[in-house]
Amino acid sequence: MNENNPKKLETLHLPTLRKKWQIIFLQVISTISLILLLRKMSEIFGSCSEEFIMNNSPETWCPAYDHTKGLIWFSKSNDLLIPDIILGINETGASSLLGPLILCTFITFVWIYLSTLRQKTQDLIRNIVISGLLIWAIVPFIFTWIIQSISNGFHLPFGNEENNLNHLDVLFEPFNLFIELLFLGLVFAPILAGFIGIWGLSKRPITWAVGYFLVIIGIHALLTFEPIFSEIDLGLQPLSTQIGEGSEFFGLLSPFAFSLLEISVLILIFLESGTSVVNHLEYAVTLPEDAKINQEYVRQFNNIVNSQLVQLVAAVIIVSLITAMSLSFDDLLISVVEMLEGTQWSGQVQESLELRMTYGKVISAGLFIFFIAGMRYLVPWQNIIGYIGTNISRIRN
Repeated sequence: MNENNPKKLETLHLPTLRKKWQIIFLQVISTISLILLLRKMSEIFGSCSEEFIMNNSPETWCPAYDHTKGLIWFSKSNDLLIPDIILGINETGASSLLGPLILCTFITFVWIYLSTLRQKTQDLIRNIVISGLLIWAIVPFIFTWIIQSISNGFHLPFGNEENNLNHLDVLFEPFNLFIELLFLGLVFAPILAGFIGIWGLSKRPITWAVGYFLVIIGIHALLTFEPIFSEIDLGLQPLSTQIGEGSEFFGLLSPFAFSLLEISVLILIFLESGTSVVNHLEYAVTLPEDAKINQEYVRQFNNIVNSQLVQLVAAVIIVSLITAMSLSFDDLLISVVEMLEGTQWSGQVQESLELRMTYGKVISAGLFIFFIAGMRYLVPWQNIIGYIGTNISRIRN
């Protein structure tokens, strides 16, 4: 006798949606892009200038995007409380990022787990942690002070000629941990916020992480700007003012420009994939209960998520191509000027270095973007995009 095994119906409840391969795929893609972004930022903005190293030493701290420099500088005067294998200060390159990344991952899952507990339990854990820190600071301080007072007589815990009669260093020992976490946080704060936002389903940490990266890039550009750099040398490695000839990305970009494009693309992937997961799940959570089990709503949700994957790939390709073309727009301008042979103006522009330098690239890129933006009044982009989207949906179905 045949038994009917009805197919289990799919629903739009949050525990079910979090197991969908599309949602997990977007979260994984966002996480990988964030880690690659950290590595690329460290490669470009994580070194001190050669002149600064020659005048000081390789272990001298400068405000570069590298956590090991600050920790090595701090370890000269204080013993580090966090193990070196976690800090990564004895490693080089990408290996120095592995320990802190594991620490950020552990903190993320602890944070997510604590957020699922009741508010009273969260308050109890918070009070236990604060009490533990206070006990760590006060109890050893009082204990050593009493022991030394018994051995050497009563004395104040500071201002004594003998070092063993000064005990404030014991009281402030937990602050050394905060300083170590501060040096870690200068680099890994956006990573921790991004992990919490991606896997904790919160848009605010994701947007905060993107803003942090943009602020770091802006501050580095400001402090290495020639008029400021000549007056205040903090040891940062200035980026080259010469972009160079195109040899990457179909010959449109130089290696230096291509590395900057990689940062912008990784930020785009991290932001788009991370926030899209949160937006889709927020939409599903706000649906009424009867809609969550309605198969028509389920089908529409699946179509939206699948379309998001296609749009993410298309957006990255289009943005990368347009950015590369805009950065190479100065070459097109020079090529046009070369056609105007015989005039003094064309010769001066053709031999000028300004168009080859960074701000020349920025100006030419701005002209290209302005040109593309003006085309929206001439080309029916919405109709074209709608036509492409309709055909993609038809092919997928």
